[in-house]
Amino acid sequence: MKNNIIQNFHQKAINSREQDKHLQALKFCDEAIIACQKEKNYLEFSSILHTRVLIYKHLFLLTQDFCFYVLALKDVESSLLISKKYQLSNLYICYFRIGEIFMLSNNFPKAILNYKKALNLYPNVDSEKGDYQYHLGEAQYRHGDKKLGLKNLLDGLMLIQKYQSKTDSFLIHVWESGCYLRLAELLRKDNPSEAKKYLELAKNIIKPDTKLVIRKRQILELSKKFK
Repeated sequence: MKNNIIQNFHQKAINSREQDKHLQALKFCDEAIIACQKEKNYLEFSSILHTRVLIYKHLFLLTQDFCFYVLALKDVESSLLISKKYQLSNLYICYFRIGEIFMLSNNFPKAILNYKKALNLYPNVDSEKGDYQYHLGEAQYRHGDKKLGLKNLLDGLMLIQKYQSKTDSFLIHVWESGCYLRLAELLRKDNPSEAKKYLELAKNIIKPDTKLVIRKRQILELSKKFK
């Protein structure tokens, strides 16, 4: 019963975040964290912190308020400490989220280091691993290693697509469209024709999927740069 309470609040937080209702999502995270503390469920506690990291990440991207960057960084550091202390099974996710936060501050060497740690610890070969790999590729490309970065972006995309039948379709749409958006943005100046192709591929996924609220906002913002 207690687990159901935690999962219920956590899922509400995830749903709110995906709908771009970030302040509402934070409230649900707080409720879930309180329930975790009562039960001493450290794995769920760490997982909820990851959700909160993503909320702060999106709030930072929307507002450019440094406070949200700091909150994201402190939560992801806390999650890593908890995971190590209690020897949790989600250590690879902690490193992946740390990589994401370092991307926000353009600290590409640290992002690359943590993305590599995440991939080395990742326990499966599946679509989600492809999501991890393309994020590494983006960091490498932005750091100046464009050849290797593009390879990891495309290899990650192939991995997402290869195992898509074994994964929830919404997640596949999130990861695949996300990779296309990264490719479109990164290649906009280096290879404009390829960039436009990837932008259209992203649109084809995002436009018909009503659940992709954040992606719809992101593609509108990126499309303006192509005009």
